[in-house]
Amino acid sequence: MFTPGSKYFLGLTGLGLVSAVLYCFLVNPSDLGAYALFGLFISAALIAGFSIFTRDGDTDTVAEAVEANTETTAPSFWPLVFALGGALTLLGIATNEIVFVLGLAVLIGGAVEWVIDDWAEKASADSEFNAFVRHRAIGALDYPGIAAVVLGVVAFLFSRIMLTVSKDEASIIFIIVSALIFATGFLLAAKPALRGKSTAIISVVGALILAVAGVTSALNGERKELVKYAKEDPYSISHRECGEEAGEHYDHEPNGSVSLRSGVIATVFVEDGKIRAQEVGLKRDVESITIPRSNSTTILFRNLDSEEYRLVVNLGEVKVGTTDVMEKVGTCTQLTGKNEEQALTVTIPKPSNPEAPYTLTVPGATGEIKVVVP
Repeated sequence: MFTPGSKYFLGLTGLGLVSAVLYCFLVNPSDLGAYALFGLFISAALIAGFSIFTRDGDTDTVAEAVEANTETTAPSFWPLVFALGGALTLLGIATNEIVFVLGLAVLIGGAVEWVIDDWAEKASADSEFNAFVRHRAIGALDYPGIAAVVLGVVAFLFSRIMLTVSKDEASIIFIIVSALIFATGFLLAAKPALRGKSTAIISVVGALILAVAGVTSALNGERKELVKYAKEDPYSISHRECGEEAGEHYDHEPNGSVSLRSGVIATVFVEDGKIRAQEVGLKRDVESITIPRSNSTTILFRNLDSEEYRLVVNLGEVKVGTTDVMEKVGTCTQLTGKNEEQALTVTIPKPSNPEAPYTLTVPGATGEIKVVVP
């Protein structure tokens, strides 16, 4: 029942399983080594099954041996693609979901192509007819599928490099790579004699460099500032520092212009260190602004001074939980430079209280604008 070849692979299967189980209990079940050992176990078991099914290629009769020797099998690289997909899938389980999805796609694509190759080879005894059958079945999907996978891999590896190096280094790398691609294309177009083997060598060398650099960058991870900002949103409410000083998070790369002006009910100005406001449609300054309750309302803030200011809306105080601690309620814009403007959008669910009115203030400037909510 068991052929000599299958016995070796069954032994390797048992060794891989025992090693994987011991590694999980003694080291770490989520470590990369555990995935590698389980991959060894699955691969060895699969090969052992194939060995038992094919009986190591042995035949029972002379007629079967003659028939097997007369059948020619066309060379195929799809088993290699299938194996690569399996390796990428296992690697993606331990590293990144993008690698896992890519490996799964390569695995499924390689399996489908491999099955169709095997089916086409058994269509007839004529190899040319078999190739024609295969081309009619799936030939139209070969090159687009391969191109999509290659482009996806190139884009992913290149993105890992760009996210690992600094912004200045990324610009330099992008310029150098673009220049090399342009120079190579120009040289091959100008001298057709260099095509063929030279093109293949350049492609292989470029692919190896990209693969090594991309994998190394992926293992090193993204640069520190990207990791920092990925963990928390610098523009979240918890980081809004509405004082006079610049905030570390909230004032990072402020937007000094407003493109969408629909729904603006008033404009607040800072000029000569004083705050004033004008409602839409009025050419005179007002001391209070009326805002509809529970409606999203936008107030435009424009700084006419050389110093940086921010607009703050103060909406009273609320009690924190069951304690007696009172916390201020409000929001603000980012710091705004000279002749710059920002929009402040608020939704106030409760009416204002004459004894503790809502106000618009600018830290560092004098004056305030009352906010009336009916």
